[in-house]
Amino acid sequence: MEIFLTVTLLVIAAVGANIIYTVFPRIPLAFYQIGAGLLLSFVPTFNNFDLEPEIFMLLIIAPLMFNDGQSTNYSLLLRRIRAVLSLAVGLAVVTIIVGGFVAHLLWTGVSIALMFALAAIVAPTDSVAVESITDGIEVPEHVMAALKNESLFNDASRIVAFSLALNAFTTGKFSVGYGIQHFLVVFLGGIVLGIVLGFVAVWIRLFFQQKSLDIIAILLPFNLLTPFIVYLLAEHLGLSGILAVVACGVVHGVQQSRLRLTSTENQIVTRTTSEVVADLLNGFVFVLLGASLPNVWQNLSRSDTEELPKLVTVAVVLYVVMFLLRFAWSQFNLVRMHDTRHKHNTVRESLVLALGGVHGTITLAMAFSLPLTVNGQAFPIRNALILVAGIIILMSLIVPTIVLPLILPHETNPYTDEEVEKHVAGMVNFAIDQLKSMEANTSVLAPVIETLNSQKGSSAYVTNSKVVHQLLAEAGEAQTEAITDLIEEGKVDRQFGWKYNRVQMFQTQFAFQNPFQRIVMWCRMVGYRFFPNLAKRQRAKQISQWQEKKKQWQIDHPDQKPEETDQDRLLPEIRKENAQLPANVQQVPAKRQHYSRKQLQEIKKAQTPEDRQKFLDTMSELETAGYNAVMLYLTSVENDENRAEVGVIRHYYMVRHNRFSQSETKNETESELFIRAFQFEYTYVQGTAKQQYLSSELVKTLQQKISMDQLVYMQSNG
Repeated sequence: MEIFLTVTLLVIAAVGANIIYTVFPRIPLAFYQIGAGLLLSFVPTFNNFDLEPEIFMLLIIAPLMFNDGQSTNYSLLLRRIRAVLSLAVGLAVVTIIVGGFVAHLLWTGVSIALMFALAAIVAPTDSVAVESITDGIEVPEHVMAALKNESLFNDASRIVAFSLALNAFTTGKFSVGYGIQHFLVVFLGGIVLGIVLGFVAVWIRLFFQQKSLDIIAILLPFNLLTPFIVYLLAEHLGLSGILAVVACGVVHGVQQSRLRLTSTENQIVTRTTSEVVADLLNGFVFVLLGASLPNVWQNLSRSDTEELPKLVTVAVVLYVVMFLLRFAWSQFNLVRMHDTRHKHNTVRESLVLALGGVHGTITLAMAFSLPLTVNGQAFPIRNALILVAGIIILMSLIVPTIVLPLILPHETNPYTDEEVEKHVAGMVNFAIDQLKSMEANTSVLAPVIETLNSQKGSSAYVTNSKVVHQLLAEAGEAQTEAITDLIEEGKVDRQFGWKYNRVQMFQTQFAFQNPFQRIVMWCRMVGYRFFPNLAKRQRAKQISQWQEKKKQWQIDHPDQKPEETDQDRLLPEIRKENAQLPANVQQVPAKRQHYSRKQLQEIKKAQTPEDRQKFLDTMSELETAGYNAVMLYLTSVENDENRAEVGVIRHYYMVRHNRFSQSETKNETESELFIRAFQFEYTYVQGTAKQQYLSSELVKTLQQKISMDQLVYMQSNG
């Protein structure tokens, strides 16, 4: 239960941060997530929360690195492998050595081995953090690629250096030869193991395809479990689990073309699930960071608090040293970020590379992995080291957030959201108009129009309430006329037909009223319940008004059939029986008989299956007649000005009508109409692109939307 509650709170915090970021996007998402984590620290479940490094690396970092490896461009990675090794190995080693000596000069009286451990802790960069703070900023592509690739491979060098520094502190011995050997085994061994396991994973998926086992219930769990298995196996063998997961992900991404033989549904579900999981885990990273910081401060002893100025100084100086090292490393062309060999890095590119060395939760996880005791005694200054790491993390997030927007332009899209919405609405309206011109059956066309209008998104539901209520009233009149025709033709019982129409009109009005109007209606219905005579007078008034309207219509249309008498309104069966009887014994319409609730229940129990089926058939006939009349009316009055309002009314009647089944022939007709509609949408995009000179990016976006909508329709109706 505690695990479930913890995961639920993390999801709520991550989703809440995303909602706030959507409303106020000027502040990077990472800060909202850290703030959500700080709020979680007040919840009892997260009180005195300590980040468990092993669990964090396994459950969060491993799948994130696997996903990043899958999305890595393999050919580009090989072409820039020297730059990757320069940053992930060369710069990492130099940063740890220089940072360790500088920290030792500032923090006298502390073992230099611990200072090297501190430098190894704060050295790793975090690709998740980099992407978060650069969202909305136009970072040069080659610089961003260098930052991402560095964060994929630099963990091994930092972790090896960290373990060597701790070993030197606890044993007092250090061997350069052993350190190099250990680094090569961990680094290269993790990569080799990841490549091997990557090919094994691809072979297993191909085997599933050949044996027709590539169903989503098998492939999705297999894909989700792959990074966990690879990480655990690598760590068990004493190799770098992170590098193994990254290498496995790269192989999986390279071999993706061989896996495209799986069904489209499998690909969509797998890709979508991976993206959702990655987004959630990215949110968890910073939420956990925020939840961990209060406990770091609380764990400081009184002596550590007295040295707070020194700790802040060490943190600030270490951050400046790392910034200068990264800037100099780029300016002296020790890392070549350009594909062109003779092109040097500019000052701005070097500055972006230096600011992009953002540290995240991996740094904090390494800090928490410091042992609690050494040789049976409490580990010295453990809380102080964790606090220094936390300060450096915050600085690496805050400084680039302020500086990068000043030296880099904001991202500019080749089109705006308003342009996309405009052309989506245009192509949908074009397809609907074309379908109307070729299909006369409004009952078949209505669900197609309803589904096509959903392509417009939220813009399709911005309506004028006055127009909606006017259309609703006129649609109700169309339904009443259709039901009246059935009654006058003797196809349904008059009393039953009018009662059905009253109930439907009440439900329709209730659905479109505001809360106050609903309360008034309910009070009126309760009043009718307790004062039936009042209800009779109201009903008589309505009938009188309707009869007056009908008489006026007959005066205006004298060539039409005159009003029928009560005798004419009898059902055809009764008419036939009356014709065979003497005039003095013929049946006449009986007065309405009232039954108690108990009598109604007994009558319902006494009904035979044939009676119930007849009742359902009558209901279906009334519903179909009213629905067809409303759809015909809505189609006749729909235009560019009232499409949204008509869509709202159509949606309501369609939801109500869907209680009744549709025939296979109707479904086949709808499928044909959908295929033609998507073709019309493609035609609109192509024609508009030529006439209005739309950008290629906008055309591609519109075509992708049509393709995805068509694919979703085919999958859901396949």
